[in-house]
Amino acid sequence: MNHLPFMLACVTLAYCMVFWALRNREIFRAWREVPVISSEPLAGIERAPLISVIVPAHNEEAGIVACLMSVIDQDYPHFELIVVDDRSGDRTAELARSCLADRQNCQVITVTDLPAGWTGKCHALHVAVGHAKGEWFAFLDADSLLHRSALSRCYKEVSTRSIGMITLSPKPVIETFWEKALQPVFMGLSCIIYPLPDVNDPTSSVASANGMFYLIGRNAYERIGGHLGVRGLAVEDIGIGKRVKALGLGLLFANGREVLRTRMYTGFTEIVRGWTRIHSASMNYEIGKAATHLAAHSLISTPVVTAALFVYVPTALQVWPDVWWVIPCVLAIEVVAATTIYYRILGVPARYSVLASLGNMILVWELGVIIKKILLNEALQWRGTTYPLNRYRPTTLDPRR
Repeated sequence: MNHLPFMLACVTLAYCMVFWALRNREIFRAWREVPVISSEPLAGIERAPLISVIVPAHNEEAGIVACLMSVIDQDYPHFELIVVDDRSGDRTAELARSCLADRQNCQVITVTDLPAGWTGKCHALHVAVGHAKGEWFAFLDADSLLHRSALSRCYKEVSTRSIGMITLSPKPVIETFWEKALQPVFMGLSCIIYPLPDVNDPTSSVASANGMFYLIGRNAYERIGGHLGVRGLAVEDIGIGKRVKALGLGLLFANGREVLRTRMYTGFTEIVRGWTRIHSASMNYEIGKAATHLAAHSLISTPVVTAALFVYVPTALQVWPDVWWVIPCVLAIEVVAATTIYYRILGVPARYSVLASLGNMILVWELGVIIKKILLNEALQWRGTTYPLNRYRPTTLDPRR
């Protein structure tokens, strides 16, 4: 009897067990160690410095009013709102001005040009900061919504902890089939690349941030060089977080499922294209990292696991008749535990986890697309702009020393 297929099946299943054991460890750490920002209103804030809330918007007519109203409704007593219309071709600026008309401490700025060497979002935020008067800057994506206590709670967190920056993971708004299948899985890879407990550990070099929302002190922002220092990055938020932590200014990555909601993408193509940009840049366009994640997620994919079980079970029934079931049962328990707790951390229904296997297969394909883009040195296309400088090659996210 040729035992090679059986041995390969055992090795594959053993790898899957180790993979899911590590995922469970990381998820339990996040459950215990990453604070959840409460939506409960605060009784009061002793000192309420001016917070400048800055919203960059490029063709966001579908959601800009809801986003701005979520800011206007904040219970924080002292803030201003600055909207940056970044070269929109729709009614974004018109809707924003109509929404903010006759409201004090609110303004809409229009950016018409993109200087060489800048990504659009970085430039828009850089321009907006020049108009901001606050001691703190709250950067909020236009596809996101804040609970009315978000600013108060986040400021209370940074002031209590004496840190320079807080950033939040959102509760994802997922409505379509492909959002349910892909968004949690794709977000999961980001958590593997940048584990949040490590981001919050001042002794760890791991650092990140989420551009959907972060609150940063003016002093910290200026010390890291602002958006000028990350002007060419496709994931400028991660660059900001890395610079804050590198200077020891204090960084907290908290769970914002109660105070921040975001609908990033809707359709299949939009989801894959958006996450291709995020994941490739998060891995610093390093083909070794992309290939490692591709191999890992290929081995745990449903077709590979099913094939391994198909080979394993008949032989294991003969070789280990009393304990053959241990490996499949342990693996099943690990998968169910990891997905159930992870989806609860995200704040989305656990029943969506039945689509995770499909999401993982699409993730494998997306990682293959990333490797192809890196190998072919393709240019970056992002939010209607094709950047003339290649972006699918290593360009350090870390502060230059």
